[in-house]
Parts: sequence; structure tokens; C-alpha cells
Amino acid sequence: MAGTKASGHFSLELPEKPNYEHIEVHPKTLALGAEIRGVDLSKVTSNKIYSEIADALWRYHVIFFEDQDLTSEAHLSLARSLGKPEIHEIFKADEEFPEISILENDETRPPEINTWHTDTTFRDRPSACSILYCQISNDGGDTMWLNQNLAFNQLSLPIKVMLLDMEAEHDILNYYSGTKMLEGAGGEEKAKKLRESHPIVRHPVIVKHPRSDLPCLMVNPTHTKCLVGVQKLESDRLLSLLYEHLQSPEFSVRYKWNPGSVAIWDNLATQHYALADYFPQRRKMRRITVEGEHILPYQE
Repeated sequence: MAGTKASGHFSLELPEKPNYEHIEVHPKTLALGAEIRGVDLSKVTSNKIYSEIADALWRYHVIFFEDQDLTSEAHLSLARSLGKPEIHEIFKADEEFPEISILENDETRPPEINTWHTDTTFRDRPSACSILYCQISNDGGDTMWLNQNLAFNQLSLPIKVMLLDMEAEHDILNYYSGTKMLEGAGGEEKAKKLRESHPIVRHPVIVKHPRSDLPCLMVNPTHTKCLVGVQKLESDRLLSLLYEHLQSPEFSVRYKWNPGSVAIWDNLATQHYALADYFPQRRKMRRITVEGEHILPYQE
């Protein structure tokens, strides 16, 4: 997506809209996001439909469907059309389908994912995408996504040049070690096992998106531990600058959930933030993540 910035103003344009045969695409913002209409995800009869959904996903980075009655089997079929479903290390799994994570919150289980993050950057191969289905919702609880390619494009040239040669450490315990999610999964013993199975990993600060080859910023306040090769003060200040820049409202889209809503997001091209303003009301979501690829640095 092209974009220029001058005197504090952004000039954006939507990606070229192809002529789809099986789906209708309605962009949400100039930065990212589109609503997909004209398809029942539980009654997909052709791989061509899945192919068009995938094209829209990689083009708009996050896509939304309304009024869906998504069965677990259809949820898995949709995920498999995008890659190999994976099992999440922390979230509670469905008893019948281990690839499906159950995200349920109420007055006894407060939400704890209201932080900006790209999923599973603590892995050597972060997730490619996620499919989230809303089963129960109340007031509040919107989710926001931001465009990491657009954010990179809006940086000044000297900052871009510096970041292209840098790496960052990502750590599963950077966030989860202090949450009730980990306590419920076994506390200190679970943390010890996670450290053994998930050593701290390094990723380029600017990665090449495996589908589009576009450069994307790859640091987030949830899983990024530090920048490599610089002093702690420098790392802290640079990461703070990048987080503030990434979270500019101009790079984002905000989505209101209703029962039957579905969102699919391109994990490497985005970060997301799940607002916790619905607490203590009940919310139940069902999620599948799709396995990603090895991360490569972006090279101009």
C-alpha cells in the first residue's frame, strides 16, 4: 500500500481491487481492513471461494464476515485452506478439536490480551494468520489492527536505513509470565517448561512478508524483549519510538464484534489490540491460528 507523509498529513490509497467472482469486498479504511459479503463460511462448495478469500486477506491484511454460523468443522476447513492449523501454547484448547483455542472471559476470568502485539513472535516461525469467531459478545470489546508495512513506509529514510540492519529478541515469558493465563496453565512449572521449549529468538526488525515481499516492522510491546547490539537505554528509547509510531491511529482499523462475526488477519503484516472495556461482561471467542514460515530480513 502506497503512502506519503508531509507536514503531519498522510496521503493513502487503497490497494487495487480485483474483480472477484464469488465474494464481495468492501474496504473499511484506507489503511487496512475489508468486509467480505456474499459467502456462508459453513457452506463453502468450491476451492475458488477459499482462493478469493485468501487473496483478499493478503491484500487487505484483515478481513471481516458478519452473521456467520461457523461450525467447528467449517472453522477448521477455512483454516486449512490457508495453511496448517497449529496448537497454541497458552490458550485453552477445545476438547474435541485441539487446534481450536477457546477465549472466554467474564467476571471471574478477566481479559488479559489488551496489549498491542503480533501473535507468537516468540517462535522461530510466527503464525501466518488467525481466524477468530465470536460466539458471545456484549457491549465493548472492539479489536483494533494496525498496518506494519504502512508504518514502515512512513518512517524517515535515515531511520529506515538504521532499522534494516537491526535484530530484536522476542521472548514468550516477556508477557505471559505475569498473567493469570499462565497461572491457570500451571504457574511457575509451566513457565519453566515454556522456557525450555521456547528459548529467546531473534528476528529482523524489518522483515520481508512471505506472501507480498513487502517490508514490515516486526517489534511489539508484548513479546519483544530488546534490540540486539545496542545499549539498554538505546534499545528502550528506540522501541518506545517505534511503538508510538506504530500505534498512530492513521495506521489502524477498529472492529465491533457481534455474535456470528468472523475476522481473519495477516499476522506478520499487522498488530492487534483487544479492548478490555467489556469486563466484567461475558465474551466467548473461538480461534484457530495457521502455521507460519521462517522469517527473512527485508533487503532493498
